[in-house]
Amino acid sequence: MKELAVGLEASGTNFIWVIRPPDEDWLPEGFPERIEASGKGLLVRRWAPQVEILGHESVGGFLSHCGWNSVLESLSCGVPILGWPLAAEQFYNSKVLEEEIGVSVEVGRGKEIVVRSGDLKDKIEMVMVGGEKGKEIRRRANEIKEMIKDAVKEDGEGKGSSVEAMDEFLNAAVVFRGRKINGGKSEA
Repeated sequence: MKELAVGLEASGTNFIWVIRPPDEDWLPEGFPERIEASGKGLLVRRWAPQVEILGHESVGGFLSHCGWNSVLESLSCGVPILGWPLAAEQFYNSKVLEEEIGVSVEVGRGKEIVVRSGDLKDKIEMVMVGGEKGKEIRRRANEIKEMIKDAVKEDGEGKGSSVEAMDEFLNAAVVFRGRKINGGKSEA
């Protein structure tokens, strides 16, 4: 927590950080006051409307554990990910997001890893503002956003693949439901 706080502060980028008790006890001394005075960050206690925040045009990156819901929320808004997987499938998701899809950079891996503020600062700056790699990550995130929009569209031009798949599933469920099993015999 301290290293993340120092890295965020050193990057000079604007941020929103959701902090749940007792996490605030791990922040560097004076950090909340400095951030409030600088106007560079917002520390939110307990809960924040993640999807609404990610959907704001000024959001340039999302530090995530790479759980699939958070990944979908971030990418459907075209927001690149700073991955910090902690458990289960998050490790695989983070690897695929960075190495195969190109929309993420991993900042740490696991709960026991020591992430240094300087490394965090560099990766935050790379994703948010810096260089060719950062531009490519942001371009790919926007490209994925458009792919997601196309997959869930339902307009005069047709249905996206996700909507078609859901229609097929629901139609199959209706047909199956019409064939109730009663005493080993099928009813129509």
